[in-house]
Amino acid sequence: MNVVVRQTAAADVEAAGGCLMDGKRALASLGIPQWLGDYPNHRDIEADMAEGASYVAVDEAGTVLAVMALSFSGEETYDRIDGTWLTESTSTAPRYAVIHRCAISADAARRGIMTAMFREGERIARERGAQSIRVDTHERNTPVQGLVAKLGYTRCGTITLPYPDEVDPSRIAFEKVL
Repeated sequence: MNVVVRQTAAADVEAAGGCLMDGKRALASLGIPQWLGDYPNHRDIEADMAEGASYVAVDEAGTVLAVMALSFSGEETYDRIDGTWLTESTSTAPRYAVIHRCAISADAARRGIMTAMFREGERIARERGAQSIRVDTHERNTPVQGLVAKLGYTRCGTITLPYPDEVDPSRIAFEKVL
């Protein structure tokens, strides 16, 4: 299957939101207490689009298969890590890209599409001059942990999300030098 990763267009928001819903269901089925509430949703996709940070993977027919945020504006939560990043950089002067809010439609799962999205994210980050790419996930989210291990990311430590309604705010943080 040929997959194209491109920036999200307004016409993609509904389908990309469907990918997030499928991602929430997949996490729940694995007993992972992540994305339990309203977050993330179409408003987050639209906010990412406004920043130029929302990407979708589409097939030959233009069907949206997955969504991902790829940000270059820094992540304040990453300034405090229980561990050590591979590169020196802070959210005030980020030299890294961050992958957030990645999810795949249930129909497209286990076909290598998220691998393609991460690889394209890495290519874009290199092109934009980022030193590295960072991502975090819940300690029980073994699918994402397996993906980043396969792609050569290093486990750097843990970060704590600052959201008071988060059931389990601890996340494993990974980084890959580009």
